[in-house]
Amino acid sequence: MNRLLHRLRNQPLSQQLALSAAGCCLLTTLTLVLVAAKATHSIQNTTLIEHARAAAAQLAARAGTELSAGDRLGLAAELQFYADQTLFVAARVLDVEDMELATRGQIMYGSRAFQRPVVIDGNTAGRIELYLDLSEQRGALETLIWGLVALSALLSIAVYALTRPVGQKLASNISEAVAQLDAVTGEDSASINEVHKLQDRINALPLELLKSRDPSNHGEEHYTDTAILCISLKHLPGYLDTLDESRLQQYVSVLHRMAYGCAGFYGGDLSVVRQFTLAIYFSSDHPSGSPVLRAASCAWLLSQSSKMAEKQDRLSFTAGLAIGVSELGQGDDNDIYPGLYVQSTLDELLDLANQQVEGILLSSYAAEDDGLATHMGIDVIDEKWMALGEISGAHLDLLERQLQLIKRMITPPDGDTPQGFLPF
Repeated sequence: MNRLLHRLRNQPLSQQLALSAAGCCLLTTLTLVLVAAKATHSIQNTTLIEHARAAAAQLAARAGTELSAGDRLGLAAELQFYADQTLFVAARVLDVEDMELATRGQIMYGSRAFQRPVVIDGNTAGRIELYLDLSEQRGALETLIWGLVALSALLSIAVYALTRPVGQKLASNISEAVAQLDAVTGEDSASINEVHKLQDRINALPLELLKSRDPSNHGEEHYTDTAILCISLKHLPGYLDTLDESRLQQYVSVLHRMAYGCAGFYGGDLSVVRQFTLAIYFSSDHPSGSPVLRAASCAWLLSQSSKMAEKQDRLSFTAGLAIGVSELGQGDDNDIYPGLYVQSTLDELLDLANQQVEGILLSSYAAEDDGLATHMGIDVIDEKWMALGEISGAHLDLLERQLQLIKRMITPPDGDTPQGFLPF
């Protein structure tokens, strides 16, 4: 069976469809033939048995009459009458001691006997046996069955003949599509089945590049207000020419650990956005507060940890820090629109971060954040830009505890990674 299915699978599409349709037709009709044969056999048996029982009862009554009269000739005639009928092959009369009194016909193998007692004056004088011939009925039933089987075969052949052209037309259409794809994929298939060829061509296509970039399918985090902390690495350009490769890598590694650690406390997403410029994005809901508050908290940690790093490495780590708000997020490889939109905000923040002004600068939009105002003070620089002011006691305590963990990140033990020091 498996071998047959394998051979069918490798056939052309037109042959598959025609053979499948014909096979289903043949299976269905043969099932119907089987059901019809069983029903016919049951009806025949019921009819014949009822007829044989009635005939046996009639023969027993007549045999009793002939025996009571002592008319052996009449008894033989009665037996002959039934033996000559088409349905019966033999009939006989036996006495109470099973001695044969009369018989007509020939008892054949496979015939079925029907017995009835012979009663004379209320006493059992023997019995009659009437033998039913079932061969003719079996022959008729077999003829019917084979006729229906032949009809099923003819019907299946007709279905095959009708289905084959339809399959050929469909296979032709698929072959045209395969031919068009050949120029794109340059692939070839050893299969003669048109569907398998089409599948091989489709599998060879770079389908990932053809997926829709519909913004409606992208994450909501890219289409909500996002706070951005822009970090200008002011001292890095000068160190490119003054530090050796090993020392420069160590310097950048410390910068990375500090930025990573500060961002991690507040669910920020660290990214390189310009030469010598980092950005940390804060969006969506977070237990630590609003996106602007989280950006400001991260900026404070970064400014303080930079001072610690300067004392340890005797290099300048202080960066220009500016916080703003964009209507969209940073985007991703599935949706570049938010990333393109946010560039103007990044340019404005970078200009601000490069100003010769101490402190963490805020855009006017960021300074209006309610979550920020409840925990941190704001110092006005001009109508457009403001700076982060004093921090309330409770929030300051939290920041100082976090700062101690950041301090451990600046000089981690050998073999440890930044992730090993922080709860995220």
